Amino acid sequence: MTGLRERNRQAAMGDVQRVAMRMMQASGFANVTVEEIAAMSGVSPSTVYRYFGTKEALVLWGDRAGSLVATFAEAKVGKKRSVHQAFVEAATSTYDDADPVARLEFVAQLELIFANEDLTIAFEHELIGRRDDVAATLAAHRSAKSVGGRDAAQAGALLGALIAVLERWQATAGEKSLAKQLAKAFDTNI
Repeated sequence: MTGLRERNRQAAMGDVQRVAMRMMQASGFANVTVEEIAAMSGVSPSTVYRYFGTKEALVLWGDRAGSLVATFAEAKVGKKRSVHQAFVEAATSTYDDADPVARLEFVAQLELIFANEDLTIAFEHELIGRRDDVAATLAAHRSAKSVGGRDAAQAGALLGALIAVLERWQATAGEKSLAKQLAKAFDTNI
């Protein structure tokens, strides 16, 4: 359970990120400064830097990769549900918000990320950086005593495919079903 101070901080960070995203959508990532974001958010530039560190981190803020790993780790796998199906469901529940406003905000965030090479690299690095966690989950799902090369390779493939699908999904403004696109990428029935 997080304390009130941390919840307030997280809420303030979300507010600053929403303001920044609107500004960057209108003017472009490179054309918006931290000082302008701070002024429009009603905070000081030092607060923005304290919250996020960099403008890039502000855009990428949020732990969806961690949520994906946790959701996938909790998934039940068996005869009626393959590892790929469990991953598709975990990715869909993590990235395709049921709330249409939240979905549009995330798609806009992805559009900004994939339009900027440095942001794309950072986003991909964040996801691929979870390869060991996903590999451990794959090993656990097959009741292995340790993570093998097959688990690491499959984890990298799953995460790489997710990145490719998210890039294509945002190009459609999130109008196509993310679950169907992921299932198609993994050749899995949902």
